[in-house]
Amino acid sequence: MFQMKLALKYLRGKRKILFSGATILSFGGIVIGVFSLLIVSAVMNGFDNDIQRRVIGMKAEIKIHRHDYETIPESIDLERKLKNIPEIKAAAPVCETQLIIQKEDEVATTICFGIDLDKQQKVTHIFDNIIVGMPDKTTLSENGIILGLDLSIMLGVSVGEYVRLSSPLGTEPSPFGLLPRSKKFKVIGIFNSGMPEYDKIFSYISLANSRYFLGWKDGFEYLEIKTGNPDKSKKIAVKIQSLLGKNFAVEDWSEFDSNLFGAIKMEKIVMFVVLALMLIIAAFNMTGHFIKLIAEKRTEIGVLKALGASKKDVVKIFVFAGLIIGISGSVIGSLLAFIVLLLQKNYHFVSIPIAGFPLQWLPVQIRLSDFLFIIFVSVAVSFLFTLYPARKTIKIDPIKIIRS
Repeated sequence: MFQMKLALKYLRGKRKILFSGATILSFGGIVIGVFSLLIVSAVMNGFDNDIQRRVIGMKAEIKIHRHDYETIPESIDLERKLKNIPEIKAAAPVCETQLIIQKEDEVATTICFGIDLDKQQKVTHIFDNIIVGMPDKTTLSENGIILGLDLSIMLGVSVGEYVRLSSPLGTEPSPFGLLPRSKKFKVIGIFNSGMPEYDKIFSYISLANSRYFLGWKDGFEYLEIKTGNPDKSKKIAVKIQSLLGKNFAVEDWSEFDSNLFGAIKMEKIVMFVVLALMLIIAAFNMTGHFIKLIAEKRTEIGVLKALGASKKDVVKIFVFAGLIIGISGSVIGSLLAFIVLLLQKNYHFVSIPIAGFPLQWLPVQIRLSDFLFIIFVSVAVSFLFTLYPARKTIKIDPIKIIRS
């Protein structure tokens, strides 16, 4: 195919083996652009995946509650109904309430979860992150409490010491009117989830003690679900919703901290757009190179037309030249990015030197879809920015060229 041969010849310039300097600059711009996009995309995916894992580890994959947020009675037996959905691996009832926690003169607020510890361990990973203490269902039911690391530091309390939980409003009837419900608890464990906003405010007590503060005799507030496949949680949530009906609301993990995940998604889009400008700049450079090349090869193009080459044939020469740069640059940039990402994933040579930061190295997640999409964008940009200079060859008049 003579168009391809001429395209390669024009890209080499006067050299027989290597490409010309202008071609190498255009090629290098595509390589750097693709490389940068893939690296940033993989790092953003890594952070997104790590935060997802931590959120699910704390709050499960799916949450089921009533639309009116009223108590779910034990008589409804949601766990039995959900056995009809094979994707569900485990379920755990939870009561959630905001309480005041106090140790002597130190006072803080806490979001306190009432749990069945044995069931909760099958749904979340929070108890894999216990750093002090060895809590179990018995000690938790005997007025035990598990605190986040930052919360324990704020209160100056450790395992074996006592704290007092109190409801912020008066709900306990007495001869003196309604008084806040209050109870003394022994700290039996301290966890570090790696999410500071959780560690400084979350605590865990037994279901029975949580019902005491809520003033309930039985039941729970919501049911947490584990499926084992977070990527399909939304589809499973829809299936659960259709099973339980309109009286219940079913949320998957992406809705628990929608602002956080929305911010990460927006940041990824902005980073992609900013770095995509590198590809645009490289494409402009390639366009300028081809305009200059067409001016230099004006006589050869006129002779080709005089010898019978059609306008489309001449246009194809420069389109092929642009595609050669775009495809080869995209492939080389992708290979370099894949090697760097693989090394980072296995050997963690880029660390995060921040004391107390939950991650000690830069997280990466390699996704085939990102590679395919970025390569497609790169090749498409190269093709589109080649069309303008290629179409300028149509105006070249072979008769004028021969006469001159």
